This record gives sequence, structure tokens and C-alpha cells, in this order.
Amino acid sequence: MFDIQQLLKEELKDSYSIEDGILCFSPKSTAESAQDKYESIADNIDFYTCLAYTDVHTQNETKSVYSRINDVLLKEFKTNSNPLFVLDVGCGVGRTLYDASTLFDNDYFFGFDYSLNMLRRAKQILLDGEQLQIDLSSSGLAPFEVIGKHLPNVHLMQGDALKLPFKSHSFDVVINTFLIDRVGDVRLVLEQIIAVLKPGGLFVLTSPLNFQKTENWKYGNSEILIELLKEFGIEELVSEDNITHTEILDARGNSKVWNALMVYGKKAFP
Repeated sequence: MFDIQQLLKEELKDSYSIEDGILCFSPKSTAESAQDKYESIADNIDFYTCLAYTDVHTQNETKSVYSRINDVLLKEFKTNSNPLFVLDVGCGVGRTLYDASTLFDNDYFFGFDYSLNMLRRAKQILLDGEQLQIDLSSSGLAPFEVIGKHLPNVHLMQGDALKLPFKSHSFDVVINTFLIDRVGDVRLVLEQIIAVLKPGGLFVLTSPLNFQKTENWKYGNSEILIELLKEFGIEELVSEDNITHTEILDARGNSKVWNALMVYGKKAFP
């Protein structure tokens, strides 16, 4: 039987707490939570849920970023016979896991995020099977419904992407969606993510490269970012730039349109 302890660094096996059924490796203080928009503003969690799950309930012919990730996973692992260990770093409210863990129901999926509030929502949707009625009247939008699931192959963990608690070479797949433009140190995060990936494992990155820190904008050039991935041992790289990802903001149709980059490849063997 699977035991989460087998994935953790030795020094961290007893260094976590559990809150609301979620393992916490880097819990935030009260002051840190008060300054964090993902933790402190009640309406934000509903808004981000709407942004993440809108495509589940619309008949949009344009494939979403999430469906493209599923396509990559299906292409790479459609004939796989051994259980896969899949890590989603920066999983937020669990949108990437919502489909992928159902398509690969014999594999293990791990959602990792710094925001406990986002993970609580992911738990409602992915583990508790709740049917959520989300009130977005503050934006003039109609109530939004998300149908939850009971996914026994999904595990949720809180922690800092700059300090991943996992052993090296633990995962067959590592996904990060809309993450790297939100972190303080892009190089360190990618180095940590790739370190926990097994040789031959699949690395998948999607991001609009809309960086929050000035010093990270050098990675807004996709060629520079791809060279960094190669430096860290990702090969057979496939990339697609300017994938349109639209976020509807209100009932008037105001929106943000992101031009996202998707890159995936395999980790080289030593």
C-alpha cells in the first residue's frame, strides 16, 4: 500500500502538521496569511475557482491549457502499465488534477500549493465531492456551479515551492501550471522541481510568463527559459507559444487574455 512517507526527505518525515486533512510543510503565520490575497480575501477563492473551472461547463471548441496538458499525458503514457507518481506544483484549486486524475485513475496524483485556502477548495472539489454553488454577483455574473468528485488517487499538500519536501527522483511526472511567474526565484524553483523528477520522467510547464518580479522578466524570453531547462537536464523539448487563455472578469465581458507558453520534455538519464 502506498505511504506518503516514502516520498519525503528523511529530515521532514515528522516535520509537518495536518490541517483540515491537508499535510502542511510550510504553514503561514497569522500575519503572513493576513497579507496574502489568496488567504485573506474571502471572495478571491470563489473568483479563482470560476476562472479555473469555467471551461468544464462551457462548450468552447478551443482547447484549454488543461486539456492540452491531458493530451500530452495521454500521448506519453497511454500504454503505461506501472502506476505513475504525478506531482502538480502550484495546483491552486485543483483544476489540472480534476481531469488528469480521472483519466489515469490507477496512478497517484499529488497537488502541492503554498495557499492552504486554495487547497481547502481543491479538497472540496477533488476529494469531498461537494456540489458548490459559487456566488459571483459582485462581478455581475450568474451563480457558478462546480460538481465535485471523490478521487482516492489524489493527495493534497501545503508547502513552499522554493523548499519542496520530496526526495530526489520521486515522481514520474511533474506539472506546473501558471506558477513560475508568481515565484520569487524562477531558477531555484525549476531546479527543485526537476530534482524531484525521475530520470526519463516527464516535465510539463505552462505559463503566460507574466512575471511579478522585475528580475525574472529575462525568462519572459521563451528561448532563455528553454535554455535553462536544458541546463537542468530536460531534453526532447517541445514548446508551443502564444496559447490563448482567456479569463472572463465580469458580466460585461471584460476579460484578460493571456498568451501562455507550454513546454514539455523528458529528464535526461545520468
